Amino acid sequence: MILRYSLILTVIFLLLISGVSTAKEYYVATTGNDKSPGTQKQPFRSITHGLRNATQPGDAVIIRKGTYPQSRSINLTFSGRPGKLITLRAFPGEEVIIDGIAAPLETNLINVLAHHVQIQGLTLRNARNIGISLWGAGSHIHNNVIIGNRILNCHNSGIYAGFNSLDDPVRNLLIKDNTVTDCVRMNSRTPHTQWGFGVGAGLSKNITIRNNTVSHCYGEGIGLFLSDRGTIEDNVVHDNYSVNIYLDNTTHTRVSRNLVYSTKDKKFYRFNHPASGIQIANEYYRGFSNPSSNNTIVGNILIGNYYAFCYGNYQRGGGLKQTLIAHNTAYGSTGSLLRINADQGHQQSRIINNIFQQEGPSALTEIQGPLEQIKFHHNLWYGGRPLQEVRGTGDILANPLFTKAGGYSTKDYQLRPTSPARNTGIRLDELKPYLMKKQKTTVNIGAQ
Repeated sequence: MILRYSLILTVIFLLLISGVSTAKEYYVATTGNDKSPGTQKQPFRSITHGLRNATQPGDAVIIRKGTYPQSRSINLTFSGRPGKLITLRAFPGEEVIIDGIAAPLETNLINVLAHHVQIQGLTLRNARNIGISLWGAGSHIHNNVIIGNRILNCHNSGIYAGFNSLDDPVRNLLIKDNTVTDCVRMNSRTPHTQWGFGVGAGLSKNITIRNNTVSHCYGEGIGLFLSDRGTIEDNVVHDNYSVNIYLDNTTHTRVSRNLVYSTKDKKFYRFNHPASGIQIANEYYRGFSNPSSNNTIVGNILIGNYYAFCYGNYQRGGGLKQTLIAHNTAYGSTGSLLRINADQGHQQSRIINNIFQQEGPSALTEIQGPLEQIKFHHNLWYGGRPLQEVRGTGDILANPLFTKAGGYSTKDYQLRPTSPARNTGIRLDELKPYLMKKQKTTVNIGAQ
């Protein structure tokens, strides 16, 4: 009886392990052949063929150096699982160029149609629509990583995620360490009848956009609309059209430690001005509404934009609701540094511990309408006189004494030892996770 029981257990164990798949690596090269086994020595020729074989969690398609023209979209349709992503990536140290110039109009270069997928280290160019699209219900499109890619010259967005339902939004995505430039070209030679982001998402939840460089796009640089619980942090965003970072119908989102600026490249001017730095609004979307609220704008440096910070009351309006703007540094806008349109909907918002230094004739502030629900205090103002409506306890009217103001580096806006902004701010414990340095008993005004 004991021998029979042991035999049964052994058979069950062997059956179980026979069903366990081992992650595999499939290689693609310009010199390969799709009839080959897809090994490093005998690679496939086409990326699509490699992805047809990478069907199990943990599988990877590794592309060797060269240019891969595409006449149709590359689709990632198989899902991984936590800790075992299906990966499409470049061979380490090699440049892989995926070119969509030969594809039909409105063709995305890469479509992510699955979950637990990673795309890494590729150069994508000449997409006839979107470079990397993550479109679909969140139950299908979630927990994906887009990391370390270079995306340029797309007709529409460089990277875009979204769906058409707030009940099942695309969610839990990480977009990190990418360079996106010269995208949304559909607007480069014609009036702006369509809009797009260099990097962005709509009808989304838990989207993290971190440490990317987004520039020279003919639409907004980075943006979220009809979205919740996003993170936009540690990015460099400059010389995009109209708005560099845009929150539209977006809630519970953190915008922190971004460097946002204009180099005065007039190809990206709207109404004879560069893009605004960070803007919040509520545009009209038929059938959808998610009024912006509970957003945190902290630790950003904004240089040479149109408005450094702007709340726009157009289309739906709705006001600044439970919005915190703190520990930012705004320098030298062509318009005012702080613009708030009139709106009866402002609620429980705070603008605290910021530095506003204007250069030239433009005003420090442009404020309209009632402000009783927006609290201002412990801000430093220089280069003009702020309106009395924005003055508050602990304000300073003095030169902040930056190390080298006027440049486009975060180092240029560090405070000199004798700066009046040192040790004169107010402690905000809820900001500790968002600031570059832990707050001490004494707090500096401006970006930390």
